Amino acid sequence: MDSGSNDSQTVYEPTPMKEKTNDDNEWAMKNEVVGYKERDKASGFPDRELGVTWSKLSVDVIAADAAIHENVLSQYNIPKLINGSRQKSPLKTILDNSHGCVKPGEMLLVLGRPGSGCTTLLNMIANKRRGYASVNGDVFYGSMNAEEAKTYRGQIVMNTEEEVFYPALTVGQTMDFASRLKVPFVLPNGTNSLDELRTQTRDFLLKSMGIEHTIDTKVGDAFVRGVSGGERKRVSIIETLATQGSVFCWDNSTRGLDASTQYTKAIRAMTDVMGLASIVTLYQAGNGIYDLFDKVLVLDEGKEIYYGPLKEAKPFMESMGFICQHGANVADYLTGVTVPTERQIHPDHQNRFPRTADALRAEYEKSPIYERMRSEYDYPTTEIAKERTKFFKEGVRQQKDRKLSDKSPMTVGFFEQTEACVIRQYQIVLGDRASFFIKQVSMVVQALIAGSLFYNASDDSSGLFIKAGAVLVALLANCLVSMSEVTDSFTGRPVLLKHKSFAMYHPAAFCIAQIAADIPIILLQVTSFSVVEYFMVGLTATAGHFFTFWVLLIAITICMTALFRAVGAAFATFDAASKVSGFLISATIMYSGYLIQKPLMHDWFVWIFWIDPLAYAFDALSVSINQVNQNLTPLLGLVD
Repeated sequence: MDSGSNDSQTVYEPTPMKEKTNDDNEWAMKNEVVGYKERDKASGFPDRELGVTWSKLSVDVIAADAAIHENVLSQYNIPKLINGSRQKSPLKTILDNSHGCVKPGEMLLVLGRPGSGCTTLLNMIANKRRGYASVNGDVFYGSMNAEEAKTYRGQIVMNTEEEVFYPALTVGQTMDFASRLKVPFVLPNGTNSLDELRTQTRDFLLKSMGIEHTIDTKVGDAFVRGVSGGERKRVSIIETLATQGSVFCWDNSTRGLDASTQYTKAIRAMTDVMGLASIVTLYQAGNGIYDLFDKVLVLDEGKEIYYGPLKEAKPFMESMGFICQHGANVADYLTGVTVPTERQIHPDHQNRFPRTADALRAEYEKSPIYERMRSEYDYPTTEIAKERTKFFKEGVRQQKDRKLSDKSPMTVGFFEQTEACVIRQYQIVLGDRASFFIKQVSMVVQALIAGSLFYNASDDSSGLFIKAGAVLVALLANCLVSMSEVTDSFTGRPVLLKHKSFAMYHPAAFCIAQIAADIPIILLQVTSFSVVEYFMVGLTATAGHFFTFWVLLIAITICMTALFRAVGAAFATFDAASKVSGFLISATIMYSGYLIQKPLMHDWFVWIFWIDPLAYAFDALSVSINQVNQNLTPLLGLVD
């Protein structure tokens, strides 16, 4: 770009650090954060200040048109498919050669229109690399590389723009769960118990966003009535803060938030006091929010067209001819520079302003700001970064349960994780009482229908097939209910993935909690069904036979529940899982030994019978009902 008179008026001077004064613009609860910081310091807890630095960071994904065929016949063009399999899929660069550094106590604002790579950059900073075709470049957390930082994923967290919760839980239960799993092993001074610290943390977080009045209100969603959308967003924010991390990435967390300025002030105060590194993307930020940041980074088509001090961004863009109207939001102005239909150009620059992302980046790389910011990229190799990283590791190790390995990112032990998950699982069940009661009532109704259908079957050989039908209906009624686990798996998966990224608990603890919550529910379900159907059909009225029937029904119900839960966990989409679950239930019923007796099964399909849990349960129950009269001929295919 040619230099003009406007260029000489722009002075690129380092922006002095904001003075930390207690004025009316500061967050009201900053003093409480200072008190917690002083308490931890007096308790001998090392500072967990980390910071993040990235350089030459590029991210590629598989292009969308790579999976599109020209027509139906082209999918069966064997020579072309073979040739195409040898070639790599075309890639699209969504983040191109990005650089940056956010030191402890700094806040970075990332701007760009949708699709410019803002979320991708935050994913890379949060060390979330799964799903991308290739990631090149370096990301350092303090002096640790990205691979080493995986051990500390609970300290490098990201809050997305979506609110993912169990809607049946109350706000208090949700936050109590998050606080319970981040209680340090060593208690700070002035704290008498883990429960006291957990409650104190929960109440502080609720108060920090002004939602302490919602503690007994359900979180809710589009179908379950609960807190408002803005309050649900605040719950998402404080749940992320409950991780007590050192690097926070906030991806458009003000979307749907009714108090975005208050939220930004809170993040600013915590960043200053606790020495956090905060990276925030915002699509709409007023000047009051914009001025709270230290640095700003602007992306256009994945290219970094500006990264530097906040106060110098506007003069830099104006020096290239982009007009900022008086009173306009600076953040919107910087984003508008990347949109041809929104940017306004000074008449003197109509023929020489940078029109593309490459041209904008070229102008930035020629500026003094770029040269000055490059000096920060050596931060990971400095002594202060190494010292902070050392203290960070000591602080994390001091917080962790002594039973955990050094490589575990969790804070509390596995038993405590399981206990918390079990408590939450029962809270979910009790929070949705309507579904629970409807399920139990429906089982009683089905038992009455089945009992009336096979009512008072005779004890001679003519009643054996009728009783076998009653046994099959008992198995199907309890097993078909388990198909809902496929839907539940996909409903709870986003929450599980979020909490896993927060290093709150191991997925195994969640699985154990589900089983623990299943047992009493299945006991009630099977008992109510068995008592009604068993005696209406007229099966053997002895304690031994009844409890054999009861235990086998419980066992097969637990087995099928686990099977459908495994199907839900095995597939990435509900569409695929629902198809497989439908096929499985058809196969297990058909090859259970009732519809097709074992001797009549074809040799190439008989293996389904041997792996079918329904077949074993049906066989065992058939033996039980045939033991009444040993002289009766067993049903063909049911008993070998």
